[in-house]
Amino acid sequence: MTVTTIPASEWADRARALHAEGWQVMDLTGLDRLRLTPDGPRFGVVVQLINHASRQRQMIEVAVDGDEPTVPSVTEVWPTVNFMERETYDMYGISFEGHPNLTRILMPDEWEGHPLRKDYGVGKVPVEFIPQPIMQVDSPGQTPGSGSTGIDRDRLGQVVGEGDAP
Repeated sequence: MTVTTIPASEWADRARALHAEGWQVMDLTGLDRLRLTPDGPRFGVVVQLINHASRQRQMIEVAVDGDEPTVPSVTEVWPTVNFMERETYDMYGISFEGHPNLTRILMPDEWEGHPLRKDYGVGKVPVEFIPQPIMQVDSPGQTPGSGSTGIDRDRLGQVVGEGDAP
């Protein structure tokens, strides 16, 4: 599989050319390189393509600059990327210019931030732990409820007798 990196400004034209050659999108997602590379763009869009006629695969990485990353949408070229672009927007905050309905798809509309960004705070959602009753078993063979199981067990809790196993 070949991997090609292109700037966001070339993505729409490259997508049309690839579609004309018979390439289809298998997957599209975001990429956050925060603290991984000192220079170069922080964000990227990774697109995996397949050409059934030539039995080849390739991966395109679209490099995205800026604090508010924006890439041209390719939903007119490949309609199936509609939801993939929405998911990338929702999770990474990468906007797709020209997308017909760029809204959140996984997170609630009122959610603040983008959970798959590397600078998104871990544990921002407070979790309320509800105490659970503790099950107390005093000795092997007892049940948590009242009474006995009706199965004979030895002092280690093993079933006694052949064929008596539950």
